[in-house]
Amino acid sequence: MQYSIRINRQLIVTVLVVLFSSLIGIENVQAQCGFQSTCSNTNYLNFGMNSNSDAATIEYDNFIGAYHSSLVRTNEGVYKVWGEDIANNGTSDLLTPTIINSTNYPNLTGTVLKAHLGSNGYQNVQGIILTTDGLFAWGEEGKVIHNNLTSSSTFQPITVNSNSQGLPTGVVPTDVKMIFVTFETVALLTCSGDVYVLTQNGYMTGVGLTSMTTTNATKWHRVTTAESGNPYLTNVIAVRGNASTLFALRNDGTLWTWGDYTFLGNNSNKTARSRATEMTLPSADSIKMIGVTNDDGNSGASYYVLNANGNLFALGENGERQLGDWSTTDRKSWVQPRYNSSSGQVMNDIHWISPNEHDNVFAAINVLTNDSITYNWGESSFEMLGRGGTGSQNPGKPNGIAVTDRILAIETGGHTSMLSKKCEDYFGYVGHRINGSMGDGTSASANENSYTFATAVVYICGATTVDVSISGTPTLSSNGLYCNGTTVDLLPDPPGGTIAIVSGSATISGTVLSFVGSGSNTVNLTYTVSVSDCSSSSKTASLSLTAEYCVLPLEASTAKTDVLCFGASTGAAAVIPSGGTAPYTYAWSGSTNTDSSRTNLIAGTYTCTITDNASATVVKTITITEPAAATVTASISNNNGLALDCTTPNTTLTASGGTSYAWSNGATAAATTVNAAGTYTVTVTGANGCTATTSATTTLDNTAPTAAIAN
Repeated sequence: MQYSIRINRQLIVTVLVVLFSSLIGIENVQAQCGFQSTCSNTNYLNFGMNSNSDAATIEYDNFIGAYHSSLVRTNEGVYKVWGEDIANNGTSDLLTPTIINSTNYPNLTGTVLKAHLGSNGYQNVQGIILTTDGLFAWGEEGKVIHNNLTSSSTFQPITVNSNSQGLPTGVVPTDVKMIFVTFETVALLTCSGDVYVLTQNGYMTGVGLTSMTTTNATKWHRVTTAESGNPYLTNVIAVRGNASTLFALRNDGTLWTWGDYTFLGNNSNKTARSRATEMTLPSADSIKMIGVTNDDGNSGASYYVLNANGNLFALGENGERQLGDWSTTDRKSWVQPRYNSSSGQVMNDIHWISPNEHDNVFAAINVLTNDSITYNWGESSFEMLGRGGTGSQNPGKPNGIAVTDRILAIETGGHTSMLSKKCEDYFGYVGHRINGSMGDGTSASANENSYTFATAVVYICGATTVDVSISGTPTLSSNGLYCNGTTVDLLPDPPGGTIAIVSGSATISGTVLSFVGSGSNTVNLTYTVSVSDCSSSSKTASLSLTAEYCVLPLEASTAKTDVLCFGASTGAAAVIPSGGTAPYTYAWSGSTNTDSSRTNLIAGTYTCTITDNASATVVKTITITEPAAATVTASISNNNGLALDCTTPNTTLTASGGTSYAWSNGATAAATTVNAAGTYTVTVTGANGCTATTSATTTLDNTAPTAAIAN
């Protein structure tokens, strides 16, 4: 079911936008929140309470929590990260949300597409970034990818199996639909539905390995199935997991699993599986989301399946009550979590799930109902569930959330839970805070046993109360930054407010913002909207980007004039280059013409290659058309016939088929009267200027009769 939230209370929202760009551009790609899309069905807004039931487009990773480190895909076109050991050197903490860009991470190149974290407890976190240039890593070496793939903890590009982009052979960055990161494992899903794994665990490779060597730990493996012949696992639309288990959903609705600790849901025992194996479905209903958490203490995986109709199912390890059925009994067949007791109401109105999947230690899950209410259960180490205790918890609501609060998004981290609340700019935090994990500017250590919002302002893509997000990216530089001379589409939400530029070199037309600066350029804009159901009268959201000059990519538009009349040569074609580095040269196929335009063309297809002064090229094809034959016809009729004689000394010739006429005898009307033998030609001109010609020939018999008188 589709669910969306709109706010109705007096609220003035000011969004400070500082937009910036530099260097060489890449082609504009439509997406959401200002991010470049990868697959054709990319939908970054299909997240949290804003999500629908389309499993193929669910965006799982706008909000990611590791042990004491977090990152978000913002509605501002950037990722922000904060917490433990997550600065550029991989050992320093970030005490407030910090943009992932080349200023803060100097080795970063390309446009950031996806960002992820994996961890194994305290001070054991590693980040993975995918840009248009490939994969990057930073943080504690060996915690996600093998330490032979990095040279230090500092942010750096990685090469895998001689591929400098760090990706599987044949896969480019824009082929990547989803990346899942956890302790010692990266799973990659392509747009076409193939699954690759880079892991330090033999069973997780999905290719039949039961142990691991350095060679196998430093290359990608394409996952195969346990079916006859071990064919590849294909047509996958989501892949999730934990440090010991991976879990996939195919487009036919089937579920597959592999790894150290797997259950199939058919009442069989937990076992290790080295290839993807089909599971028993919890029901016949369609599936919206999947997830797995890991119980490190009991060496087991706990699976979750959320159906599109809101029914939630769980399977597997249950030593920390993480299945939510009010027991500690492992379940080899699917069960449904229950709200208030072992015999109470099953969870049948769940809209979103977030198990602890990126860290290896504590098995727990947070969920959101269709009414935007949050429940959680499982292991609550250091109050990470906010339930007033540190032991295992049955399903319940966390402390610090009022009955009237509505939650937009939630994330279960390794030692924390975090959420975005309606009408609140600051994110909510509960659990162990240390080393900047709460984003509040301090490194103090404490256990937050009730949700606090004394954190930092972050606007999460798809989960903000009021915002101006970017519904289509402009042309970007090679560093993923905005360029002067381009435009961006703004998406104000809720609608009905006013966008205004406060300062900076830009113009606004409707929701289209144009950057018109020529150098370094700061643009401040506001979005003011009246709403009606939040407690404060005004809020201010801000984002900081930078605008600078950059060389735009070489592009070209076309213009043409089609042939006016059938068979004529009145066509024309032209190309109009922009961007790149002038001057430009032009090469037309089948012609020696080197100008930007051609004239006197017949109908046909014409191709021009434009080359700029930096040897960049763009090819444009123009098709010249012509009308069908005989768009103008000429005909002549007469009133007395064409044979003239003494009794019929003249006849009127009348032409038709056009709007103007030119006779060979000088007449210009449709009709002309003639009294002499001869051929009369008329040229008929139609409304479009095309002409046709016809003629008629008259004869004259004026032979005198012979007179005779009979007697």
